[in-house]
Amino acid sequence: MKNTSSVFKVLGGIFILFGFLAIAGSVMLWGQGFYFNFPKNIDLAIPTADIFVNGPASILTGIGLWRVRKWGYSLAWFTAGVYLYASVEIFVWAFQEANLTPEIVVPQAMAVVVALVVLFVSWNKRDEFV
Repeated sequence: MKNTSSVFKVLGGIFILFGFLAIAGSVMLWGQGFYFNFPKNIDLAIPTADIFVNGPASILTGIGLWRVRKWGYSLAWFTAGVYLYASVEIFVWAFQEANLTPEIVVPQAMAVVVALVVLFVSWNKRDEFV
């Protein structure tokens, strides 16, 4: 086993974890209710995107990176883009609402770090994907 494949296994595991957390957190509306019985004042756009796009893409990215497959490499770039876009949107919202709390900032900062790491590491090792 190559040394770099262990890096992809770690990144793959992180993406799989993030995917399940995105789906579970969104189904519970991040502590504000339940997706299938939601309060009227809750916007469902972000939880819906997490359930149908971010979560599955993260899980598939994790599997693809774990197995060091070309489709995992491609999907990693897509998912990293989703993480970066969503994080900027959430940071702007939190700043406008003066709601820069750790439970908002920390997960998004982690997503940005993981996205940047996977972009730079996978680009430098792109020839190893089969």
